[in-house]
Amino acid sequence: MKLWQKIFLLTLALVIIVVNTSSLALITTNHRLAIDREQTNALSRHERVVGDLKNLIVFTQVMARVVSLSDEDTLVVARDMVIQRDNDNTAHLSLFREEVLVYSTFGSPLEDELLLLSQPDYSSKIIHNNDTTYLLIVSSTVLNGRSYQIVSSSDISSSYALFRDGLNQARIVGIVSALIIAGLLQMLLRGLFLPLRDLSDMTRSIAGGNLNNRVLVSGHDEVAEVARNFNTMADVIEHNVLELEKLAESRKIFVANLAHEMKTPLTSILGFADILRIKRDISDSDRINYANVIVNETKRLQGLSGKLMELLSLGNLDIVPVKTEVYEFFSELTTTLQPIMKNHKMELLVLFPKRNVFISIDRELIKSLIFNLIDNSIKASSPYSRIYLTVAAENDQVTIRVIDEGIGIPEDQIPYLTEPFYMLDKARTRKHGGAGLGLALCSEIAAAHGSQLQISSKLGEGTSIGFVLDEVTDLG
Repeated sequence: MKLWQKIFLLTLALVIIVVNTSSLALITTNHRLAIDREQTNALSRHERVVGDLKNLIVFTQVMARVVSLSDEDTLVVARDMVIQRDNDNTAHLSLFREEVLVYSTFGSPLEDELLLLSQPDYSSKIIHNNDTTYLLIVSSTVLNGRSYQIVSSSDISSSYALFRDGLNQARIVGIVSALIIAGLLQMLLRGLFLPLRDLSDMTRSIAGGNLNNRVLVSGHDEVAEVARNFNTMADVIEHNVLELEKLAESRKIFVANLAHEMKTPLTSILGFADILRIKRDISDSDRINYANVIVNETKRLQGLSGKLMELLSLGNLDIVPVKTEVYEFFSELTTTLQPIMKNHKMELLVLFPKRNVFISIDRELIKSLIFNLIDNSIKASSPYSRIYLTVAAENDQVTIRVIDEGIGIPEDQIPYLTEPFYMLDKARTRKHGGAGLGLALCSEIAAAHGSQLQISSKLGEGTSIGFVLDEVTDLG
């Protein structure tokens, strides 16, 4: 059973219960008030009958000019008065003398009348005799020394008929009201739950792959809040799915590039190894050349595997930052780099801040980053050119850059430089033993330090690659 159906049935049941209970309470209250009025009127009529009987006895005594009537005459006068009232169908009288029936307009006394004789004066009781309802009232009076009991019976069937009619009308009104309320409630609930149905449809749509679909949000109630949260969730899911698709595509490209990069040196190694294995009349110079090719390609594979291992390990590496003084660190780095620069007939110029500057870094990782940047600058530069390593401190930040005067990079290629295996000039890169992993490694190291590479370049003028670290100002 759906939620709106549960709410519909529960609400309808509560409304029916409340309406019927209220109607029953109102009808019952009105019926009780009607019975109270009937009882008051019946009591007044009863008192009037008793008073009329006493007055009639007195009148008879006066007319007979006696002080008191005999017991027999009193009985006759009382019985005659009761008989005279026999024509009233709405009220009946029963006369008893010392609890013995004298006369009853019913013909014979009712059982409840006899039981009522033992009750105090003006006691009342409602009885149902066949299809008629009576209100019985009893009282006693003394006439000429004898005790008489008068029981008056008032027909109150009309009040009970009205009560039954009210109940029937209430049932009819309850049924009609329930049908009307059911129709209105169903329309109201369908309208209220329409956004939830739209939300359910949109959920199935997104589950089916339509990630760009969104729920239309209107209003500021709880359902609208759920719709807004759903759209936010859908945005996150779409973003994550797109990122996963990009990751899957990049891994696919990564594997393809890796296979391609390994295929070339392996083909060379296999080819020249086959020549050395099969060909017998090889000169010493050719043998040396073939061996050099095999060694160089093997070194290239070794470098490729090393770079790959380093790149992959960075993803799960917890860096250990150490507070480091900039001048000391880069002076040591420069000393290591000078022989390499001299070997390539290039000059390395290092620019430091004029004050002591401290940074928090993983020394070995930053060394690897700088070595890779310098190596890329060497590959892109001509002999006798200059490469600059600059360190600038400003606004509690330290900017480290490697600047060369090399061939430069096309502006539209800059966004792809940090992708694994991306090579701007594949022939030139392979010539220098590269595999397009250097800048990808540098980008991962910078990210591990909470930074990112900043690359700017102009064709024919050179390239600048740098990153920014926070300066450690608390020297503790």
